Amino acid sequence: MAHWKHNLYEKARAAGFMDVRVADATPHAAAAVIYREWIAAGYHGEMAYLANLLDERTTGLDHVLPGARSIIMFAASYYGPGAEFEKPKTSGEKTSTTMSGQRLRVARYALGQDYHYVFKDRLKPVVEWLAETFPGQQWRIATDSAPIMERTYAAASGLGFIGKNGLLISWMQGSLTLLACVVTTAHLEPDSPRPGTCGNCTRCIDACPTQAIIAPGKLDARRCISYLTIEKRTPLTGDEVSGTGEWVFGCDICQEVCPYNKGPEEALMPEFTAGRIVRTAEPAETFLEPESNRQFERRFAGSPLLRPGKRRLQGLVQRKLMEEPPRLRPECQNTPPEIQEHDQAVPPPAESHCPQRD
Repeated sequence: MAHWKHNLYEKARAAGFMDVRVADATPHAAAAVIYREWIAAGYHGEMAYLANLLDERTTGLDHVLPGARSIIMFAASYYGPGAEFEKPKTSGEKTSTTMSGQRLRVARYALGQDYHYVFKDRLKPVVEWLAETFPGQQWRIATDSAPIMERTYAAASGLGFIGKNGLLISWMQGSLTLLACVVTTAHLEPDSPRPGTCGNCTRCIDACPTQAIIAPGKLDARRCISYLTIEKRTPLTGDEVSGTGEWVFGCDICQEVCPYNKGPEEALMPEFTAGRIVRTAEPAETFLEPESNRQFERRFAGSPLLRPGKRRLQGLVQRKLMEEPPRLRPECQNTPPEIQEHDQAVPPPAESHCPQRD
């Protein structure tokens, strides 16, 4: 490893990231074709921002930073105490419901502060060091703030591989990571990809209660619980509300059943600590208590839960309280099965909208 790369790794760890690697800023034609086909099929639903700037998103990084030659990919864990996967229930135990007095679930990446703002602040000293190390070059931090196929570049850098659930999976952390990047005009020695596989495992596909993973690596976001609870702006149908089960913001089901998520590294950033803003399961009152927009914004200040806003989040909770308890298939409960050994086979890469957002 080059000396500057060792120092970069140390700087990244000090900033709270678990890993950092480098890729060329060149476009990835195969991934671009897959992404364009995904958009053309309408799988992005109402997320128009994924279709906007389609050419820019799929043709390299000059639109992000003119003269871009390299992209530095950072990965951070958001897993820690209070966010553990529960032990499997026995056959006689009931799953929690969404009825009054019971708890509603929040995706683990959203238990603390919004990573978009956390990452920008934490990357600033790293970029200052890079600018001193490579004078005369330009640098741009991007945390979902530019049309970049982040997971494609992350896989190219060797941070991990694209799993059958469409998420980046790393050997050391599984899929419980969030991505950030720094685009630069400096020509930095790229790291090599580290191929990985899901083998014959289809647990994420089988476990998804809405059948949103329509093929290995391909997500129909319109069916995805994360999309329905966060991104969809038009009112949910009755079937869509029922399909979201216990979840009111995001979903972790495809990650809870993934064998790669056994014993992940705990987050180095306290901003993501479970309970800092909410816990993995909260009573309905947590979401319904704020009576005004100002109260809502104060209660969830700095949280990703601000994204859907008071009206949509409270509306979803209220509709759940009016329903009968959802009947989830056994494999879709909020607990993973026993982790077993699995064979290896390379799945196709794909870009899709999941907790690791583009």
